[in-house]
Amino acid sequence: MKEMLKAAALMAVIIAVQMVLTYVFTYHVGEVFSRISAAALFYYYTIKAAKAVRKSRAAAAAE
Repeated sequence: MKEMLKAAALMAVIIAVQMVLTYVFTYHVGEVFSRISAAALFYYYTIKAAKAVRKSRAAAAAE
């Protein structure tokens, strides 16, 4: 639950930064930033979940 809350907060930060970049520069700059950062966030949590599953399987196999 804690990780889901952190991910939601990070998405809110990404949206806020996108809005600032859109206002300061152009819509395209903000859109590129949000796509790259959302993809990085997705892959970070996907890899983190895969490592947790692998760790739990290793612990179960050790028992």
